[in-house]
Amino acid sequence: MGMFLYLLPLLFASGASEDLVLDPTFANKCSASKEARISNCLQPIIDYANSIQKTSTEDENTPFSLKGGEVFSKLCNLYTDFKDCTADVHCHSISIEAVEASYGYMCGAGHNLFEKHAACFAEVEAQKEYNLCRNAAGKAMDDAVKTKKHNLDKYFYNLCQIMDDYLRCCRPFVVEKCGSDAWRLVAQITVDSLRVTMPDCDVNRALL
Repeated sequence: MGMFLYLLPLLFASGASEDLVLDPTFANKCSASKEARISNCLQPIIDYANSIQKTSTEDENTPFSLKGGEVFSKLCNLYTDFKDCTADVHCHSISIEAVEASYGYMCGAGHNLFEKHAACFAEVEAQKEYNLCRNAAGKAMDDAVKTKKHNLDKYFYNLCQIMDDYLRCCRPFVVEKCGSDAWRLVAQITVDSLRVTMPDCDVNRALL
């Protein structure tokens, strides 16, 4: 499970969600005060995503895949808490859309499919080659964040490139070990998430 659990928090941990801009043509856009409350509801997910990224890089004694089940449950619990926290929000919020796109399928309709492939994903995550992909993405993300305050367009371009490189790097290991159906899960959750968080980011070639 760690593959998904690492892929999905990348954007949240990077702080990208804070810079998403809602199309001004949308009706019923949430007010600044409402968005502030939504941000408070989102903070536990961001904090946990940051802890995942930090722990997966620093903790060399415990393979990240061994913690996958626990992390998966925690993220889905946080997703449920977020939905409860924002249940009375009826305005249009990009943050709510981003969370739903990233976690809705994994923790909802697709839950059984993720569980079906969990053991195989764990085997992939235990491979040294995959960990090189993950660590390279983490380092690149740290470098990208440094450019954020100077050039936001370049920052988002870099984020997209990081996602593309990460997917291209780990795809062969997933397909070989777990099959094409398992990779389609990766593709679906990635496309759903990027459709909201970075709609201009095209990683389709990396997913094919």
